[in-house]
Amino acid sequence: MLYLLAARRRIAFTAALFLAAAAALGAWPLHVLLIEDVPRTRPVLVQRVQPGWQFSLGFLHSVENCRVWDHLTISPTYEMVVVSTEFAESRTGLPYAAFGGEIFENRGDHFRIRNMHRPVPEIYQWVDARYENTLCLDGRRDIALASLAGKTLLHMRIVTMSTARWGWLKAKLYWHRRSF
Repeated sequence: MLYLLAARRRIAFTAALFLAAAAALGAWPLHVLLIEDVPRTRPVLVQRVQPGWQFSLGFLHSVENCRVWDHLTISPTYEMVVVSTEFAESRTGLPYAAFGGEIFENRGDHFRIRNMHRPVPEIYQWVDARYENTLCLDGRRDIALASLAGKTLLHMRIVTMSTARWGWLKAKLYWHRRSF
């Protein structure tokens, strides 16, 4: 009888310990790149980030109809920072010179400005399949931004959220995409 009572106490203690650990881990803060569809006020992508993490945004320039890539990194204070930009033309609405310690390069088939350090607190970008808006995550995975929400305005920023909220959003986005 005492053995059963002791076993039940151990099970109750283990369950309570597990629930406390799960609650603590669920409340743990994470920094994430959050991309939201502005008109519908709904998230379309949530990606965990850390300092040094890199991503790129590509698009066709609406006037010059040439490809532009902005390369960004996450700073130690979790800010998005433009570190370089690449473009095929240097005319209307496109960069023409480097400033400060930046370096302007002519690479034959395109231009590049590197050694940039331009913090950007948030990015609003109109996406449309005809502009080929692309997000490249850490140099490995390309995502057509229009495939996430269609022709719309997207808002991109780094936010802090709990592990539980991050997990919930990831699961919700996964199931939402499977339903199409």
